[in-house]
Amino acid sequence: MRTASEIGKDLDSGIAEFEAASGQKVDDLLREEIGVGPWLALGEAPANYSHPVARIEAHGSLTFLTLAVPSSLHNGIADFTNVLMLAHSRALLTVLRDPKGTYAADFGGRLIADYRSFQKGERQFTAGEAVFRATRACVLSLETALSTLRAAVDGSSIRLRAIELREQRVGQDLDELEAEFGKTLAELRAMVRTPAQVKDICKKIEQWSGSGEQDGLFEPTLARQVAFLSSKVEQVDAILSTFISDIERAIKRCDDVSKRELLDAQRSNTYWTSALLLPNLIFAFFGQSFLGDAREGSSFWVISGAVLLVYGCGSAYFLLARHRRR
Repeated sequence: MRTASEIGKDLDSGIAEFEAASGQKVDDLLREEIGVGPWLALGEAPANYSHPVARIEAHGSLTFLTLAVPSSLHNGIADFTNVLMLAHSRALLTVLRDPKGTYAADFGGRLIADYRSFQKGERQFTAGEAVFRATRACVLSLETALSTLRAAVDGSSIRLRAIELREQRVGQDLDELEAEFGKTLAELRAMVRTPAQVKDICKKIEQWSGSGEQDGLFEPTLARQVAFLSSKVEQVDAILSTFISDIERAIKRCDDVSKRELLDAQRSNTYWTSALLLPNLIFAFFGQSFLGDAREGSSFWVISGAVLLVYGCGSAYFLLARHRRR
């Protein structure tokens, strides 16, 4: 969201503070992952905002965490805010990489609230607790994203149901509904790997909190909270899978309605063709002369035309009524 030179200065300063507080050297590999280096000034962007990978890694006594948070919803483009955290028991560095023009407001709000509470002395967090709370905020943001997307398509689902029940005319609505469902499906499919990745992060934190690894970054008291968060991730994953199935089914229903409308139009044409077939055959064979000579001033043109119209309408109505009863 800022110029590369500004970001570079802030990162260099943050890395220096982190090294001083932790007493650990941040190697070139971690620096490149975080975004420190001369290449940043060239405006290069290594982050993949569409399909980021959430993970947690041990680098000696340092712990590196990445999180993927949905930041732009219901526009058919799956964007994520990438959260990078370099943690030590005595220091924590957090970097947010955000796609241009978007922001994970729900997640960011939780981070800011925790940070302000810490600054004011209202609450005290260890580095391990901060990492856990960021992971928890990521899970809650996924849940919020699913609720937001569900609310966005609720109206479309109601309209589709009304069209299926013939309570509403199709018009252009069907194409619009299918486009809405398609955009939502793109967003959901981009999230599909994230719950499993976050669950792996939870397992690793639970393991480290029980063993005291990573220089005691994660306290044993976190184990219970992490186990609860893992069950929350499973719930989010189940909701996501069900939601994807619902949207795929809605798209199929749109296709079915489109086919039904086409078939109805073909049937209507067939009914009228069938209703007018017999009069057409009669007039084609005999002309108008079977009722008299129309050239002698008789009204047989009018009579025969009226008979044709009444017969055609009656036959079409009869065939349509039989179709509805089926």
